[in-house]
Amino acid sequence: MGVVIATCYGASNTGQLAGAVATELAREHEDYALVCLPAVAIDQATGLDKVKSARLLVVVEGCPVMCCTKIVDQHTGRQSDIRVEMVQDYGVKKAPVLVYDEGDENRIKQDIERRIQEAGTPLKEKQRQ
Repeated sequence: MGVVIATCYGASNTGQLAGAVATELAREHEDYALVCLPAVAIDQATGLDKVKSARLLVVVEGCPVMCCTKIVDQHTGRQSDIRVEMVQDYGVKKAPVLVYDEGDENRIKQDIERRIQEAGTPLKEKQRQ
């Protein structure tokens, strides 16, 4: 499996933003897939196997509580290869609303794409750059 993304879809602007970013990444890249986080949380094989077989595991958190990271770690033992969080990493102020700035969505999606590309670059290529 290629890039697997576990994401928050929480009940706030930051959770909705995280989910929207992850969904767009999966839509735009054939080798990116979303994992159903509730399936991981109930130890469903489809979720566990997807996380365990990921070449690169990306976790997109909505806020500093880090629910996704905790669920993935507790149920699979796997650490993320890339983890981003809307508040600390991108300065998005969390609010109990379901709307978010689409400019934030584009900016964050581009940054995560860059991080994934860098993580997929072989070490020798990184050293040449």
